[in-house]
Amino acid sequence: MKTTRIMLLAAVLLGALPVTGSAATSISAGLHLGSSGHARVDVGFFYDDLASYGNWIQRPRYGWVWTPRVASRSWRPYENGHWVWTDLGWTWVSTEAFGWATYHYGRWYDDPDYGWGWVPGDQWAPAWVDWHAGNDYVGWAPLPPSVGYSPGVTLNVDLAPEDFVFVPERNFLDVRVARFAVPSWQCGQIYRGTRNFTRYNRFNNQVFNAGLPIDQIQRVTGRRVQRYQVADLGWNQRHQGGRFGQNRVAFFRPQVENARVAAPSARPIARRAVLAGAAATAAITAHHAFRAAQANHQPQGLLRQQNRAQQRQAQVQQQKQGRQQRQQLQQQARLQQQQGRALRQTQVRQQQQAGQLQRSQRQEQQKAQAQARVEQRQVRSQRQAQMKQQQLGRQQPRFQRQQQQQVHQQARLQQQQQGRAMRQQQLQARQQERSQQQQARAQRQQQRQAQAQQRPQRQMQQAQAQQARQQARQQRQGNPGQQGNHHRQRPPQ
Repeated sequence: MKTTRIMLLAAVLLGALPVTGSAATSISAGLHLGSSGHARVDVGFFYDDLASYGNWIQRPRYGWVWTPRVASRSWRPYENGHWVWTDLGWTWVSTEAFGWATYHYGRWYDDPDYGWGWVPGDQWAPAWVDWHAGNDYVGWAPLPPSVGYSPGVTLNVDLAPEDFVFVPERNFLDVRVARFAVPSWQCGQIYRGTRNFTRYNRFNNQVFNAGLPIDQIQRVTGRRVQRYQVADLGWNQRHQGGRFGQNRVAFFRPQVENARVAAPSARPIARRAVLAGAAATAAITAHHAFRAAQANHQPQGLLRQQNRAQQRQAQVQQQKQGRQQRQQLQQQARLQQQQGRALRQTQVRQQQQAGQLQRSQRQEQQKAQAQARVEQRQVRSQRQAQMKQQQLGRQQPRFQRQQQQQVHQQARLQQQQQGRAMRQQQLQARQQERSQQQQARAQRQQQRQAQAQQRPQRQMQQAQAQQARQQARQQRQGNPGQQGNHHRQRPPQ
């Protein structure tokens, strides 16, 4: 229960590091396309692109190491996908979104505190694995960062048996090879009966993964191994893994430049996936608890395997004893029976043998038919996948054209709306000017009318004033001494 709580706490802390998909534009900023169309990136492109699928951890030996965010703690590299034979040898086609980088560049190692970690590299290869085969099993394990290679020389790498993914030889080419992988606690017993087949070459300045002889795989599987040609895939399709078309399989494999870039902790996108502090401590605790539980589980698995072997041996011995007893009884019966009865028994045995032969033939035919149906289903599924990819390829340009048309239509609508708004503003301005002019005219007319109304009144006032002045003159002229006499007169007594 304590181990479960620790693992749940680590999962919560790891999941609390959000990395949004809206940063695709910033990620593409680290991508450069040359004149030939071949892409070039730096290590910073790995930092930002892988932040959505795992965590970046700084380790003393390798620097910045990436650990995947996967659902199962028993996860191993090079397990979710399948192998194909190409012009560069055995090539791994992953079904994981981060596989374009982690299975073709750099190296993996099993960190004692965090589990499987990936160290970035700049050399693309069909796969960086160590090959072992024997006792009807084929196995491969990721090469660690400390291992180099010499072209044409067999590598001898000391790896833990639990690092290998072992599958039966007949299932090596299955498109879902993880279904046939044996548990890690059984790998040690299988590993002891295998031998090394790890060998890399150089072909046209590219890495060639020789690995197992293709003739051996064809002999075991009973069918011809199809050969593909490695091609380049666009950067915006990198998360699809390998893309098949006719006899070609395409990968996004840019040239990685050795340039100094900012660390994940200093990058806006990658720093969200940096594991440190309490989250790192919880992850270490959970991993140690898982390793302890796994160590306790391995002896139990071996004990169950021994019990099964003992049960099988007991069953074989019982079957042998039963056969011996039946043979003795048959011998006694044959001695007691007559010659005719012996003849009938021989006829019955012949009939039984004929029936068994017919049954075995029918079983072989059924097996051949079942295998043919499986191959037909595989071919049909490959065709369907190719058709889906072609449909997606046709739909993407159509969707882009629709988006461009929508953008053009929106721009036209905005221009039309802006033009209408400007014309309405101009009309409103003209109407305001006209209304102001009309108001000014009305004011001038009112002023003229007021002046016209005041003019006769002033004229009448002027005329009255003139008349008053004339009368006053006339009075002064007609009675010059009236005013003085008036003052001299006395009132009557």
